[in-house]
Amino acid sequence: MTALQIRLARPATLSGRGQRRAEARVGGMLALPAMIFFGVFWLLPFLSACYLSFTRYDLAGTPEWVGLENYRRMLEDPGFWNSAQVTAVYTVGSVLPAIVLALAIAVPLARPGRFNGVLRGLIMIPAVMPLVATSVVWRIIYADGGPANAVLGVAGLGPVSWLTDDKMAVWALVVMVTWKHLGLFVIIFTAGLQGLPPSVFEAAALDGAGPVRAFFSITLPLLRRTLLFVLVIAVVGSMQAFVPAFLLTGGGPAGATEVLPYYMWSTAFGFERMGYASAMAMVLLAMLVVLSLVQFRFLRGGGDE
Repeated sequence: MTALQIRLARPATLSGRGQRRAEARVGGMLALPAMIFFGVFWLLPFLSACYLSFTRYDLAGTPEWVGLENYRRMLEDPGFWNSAQVTAVYTVGSVLPAIVLALAIAVPLARPGRFNGVLRGLIMIPAVMPLVATSVVWRIIYADGGPANAVLGVAGLGPVSWLTDDKMAVWALVVMVTWKHLGLFVIIFTAGLQGLPPSVFEAAALDGAGPVRAFFSITLPLLRRTLLFVLVIAVVGSMQAFVPAFLLTGGGPAGATEVLPYYMWSTAFGFERMGYASAMAMVLLAMLVVLSLVQFRFLRGGGDE
């Protein structure tokens, strides 16, 4: 390379570096609002809650450092263990049926059909409704003279105290939440099913595989990533449930629907034990992280091809 060529190449190199710096500055400026939002509304509250979990704080005075006392108290608190048990029942009861029903509905909706597009739009209506409005509607449905008991009356069965019976209340919440989230899961499964290669199913049909065998041997393995994605968002959403228990039952009767987020809220703002509530929030966060990591481990193990 001649001296002239070197001199001509050097400005181009500097210009390229300057352009990259300019692009980095523009990218940083565009990301700045999101970073500020993240810091103010997520990072700072998280750090504050983490600090308060090691203190005794009643919302009025100054936080008093108590170390691990709040976490030790949690081990001996029957209210915490009751709320953890209710949360587990609520999560399993609302996640598994919703996933099974959504998959059963998505399989026929994923096929070409004249009215399938309309049906997919209709089934999404509950998912886009505000959760507060949904809770109010279902409170009317579960009323003593509401539609749920009217249907039981037509079937010759007696009325049920859906929201005041300690054995029925949590299942009433489960039914409402399943109905609420079903449409979203159906749409996700439908998209996953429509992305599967048709050639695999054609080859299976030529080999004599029936619909049931093709579903369990081909569809489910290929749909693994989608299935586990739905499982992750369903579990995380269920373990953070607060609005249904707050609006429909108030955590009752006798703590039968007192899920962990509701117990945290009542501890923090009802009994003004913000430090203890923060410790429970840290435990709930740790549970969600562990469950998510376990499920993401399975996600890496296989997926849609």
